[in-house]
Amino acid sequence: MRGSAKNRSVESTVGRWDKTLLRLLAIMMIGCVAGAVGGASGAAAQEKTPDASPGEQQIRVITYNVQFLPGLAAAFNERKHTDYRARTIGRLLAEYDIVGLNEVFHHKPRKLLLDQLRAAWGDRFQLIVSPEPDDKRFNGGLAIATRLPMVDSHAMLYSVGSSPKKYGLKADGFAAKGALHARVRPGQNAADDAFFDVFVTHLESKDDEIRVIQYRELSDFIRQHSAPRHAAIVMGDFNTRGNPEYQQDDGSAYHLMLEILSAARPSDRLIDLWPALNTGNGGTSEQLTDDGGRRIDYIFVFQPADAEPRLVPRSCRVRQFRDPKVEALSDHSAVEAVFAWRGAEAAGNAP
Repeated sequence: MRGSAKNRSVESTVGRWDKTLLRLLAIMMIGCVAGAVGGASGAAAQEKTPDASPGEQQIRVITYNVQFLPGLAAAFNERKHTDYRARTIGRLLAEYDIVGLNEVFHHKPRKLLLDQLRAAWGDRFQLIVSPEPDDKRFNGGLAIATRLPMVDSHAMLYSVGSSPKKYGLKADGFAAKGALHARVRPGQNAADDAFFDVFVTHLESKDDEIRVIQYRELSDFIRQHSAPRHAAIVMGDFNTRGNPEYQQDDGSAYHLMLEILSAARPSDRLIDLWPALNTGNGGTSEQLTDDGGRRIDYIFVFQPADAEPRLVPRSCRVRQFRDPKVEALSDHSAVEAVFAWRGAEAAGNAP
C-alpha cells in the first residue's frame, strides 16, 4: 500500500454477525456500563471488572485519544495543564495490558505519559509509535504500549489527509496520520501459535470523502498484517458516528465503515464491542454528560470463523476520566475492553 512502512520501534523495549455469535454473547452474560471514573485517582464508582474463569487469562485493553496537540496547535487543547494530564493518564493506564493512544503528537507529554507506564511495567514495557515523517508534517500521534510480549510491529501512513488550504489550522493534513500494528503474545510462556494482532488508528476528522479512502487503506493494512485463524483487535478514534441511530440506518457512514473493514477478513466476524455487549449511547466526545455525546472511539475485534475463539470479549465500557483539576483528562473518553484468553498456556501467563 502506498505510504506503508515497516517500523520495529520496540523498546527493551461487520458486517452483521450471525445468530450463533449473538447466542454466545448472551450466554456469556456480559454487561458493562458507560460510567464516569471520577477524580484523577480513579477512585469513583465503576463497574467491577469480570474475573477470569479457570483456564482463562484476563487481558485488559484501552484506547484513548489524549489530545496532546503539537506546536502552535497546542493552543487548541480543550483540556489545559498538559504535563499534569500526561502524568495522571499514565498512572491510570498502567493497570491495563495493552494501551492504544491517539494524539500523542507532542513529544514531551508523550514521554511523561509513557514514563509512567515504563515505571509501572519495568522490563515488560514495549512500545511502537508513529514514525517521524520525512516532510514537514507532524507525526501521526499514535502509540501502542504493552506489557505483554510484542513479537512484530508495522506502521503505515494514509495517502491523503484534509488540506490546510481548505480547512485551515485544524486540517488533518498537518499530521502524517496512519495506523500501527503490533503482534502480541498473551505471556512469556505462550506457545508459538498463541498470539493476536492489535491495530490502532486515528481517522480523518474533517473530510468525509477522505475518511472513506482511509477506511479502505486501513482495511488493506489489516489484511496484510493480521494472521488467519487468529483474533485481531482494531481500535482508535474513527471520527465516524456510531450512536444507536446510526447503527439503525443502513445508509450511514457507520455501516459503510463496517462493510469496508469487514472486507479485510471476509470469512471472519467483525464485532463492534460496545453495541455487542451493551445498550445505550456509548458516547465518547463529551465527558461531562451522561450519554457521552458522539460515539466516535471504538474497539472492534475480528473473530476467526473457522477456529475456536481464544480471545473472547468479556466486557466493554466507556471511561470518562473526570478530574477535579481539569474537569476531564481529555476531550475524548476512553474505551476499555476486557478479554479472556483461552488456552492451555493461559495458566501462569499473566503479566
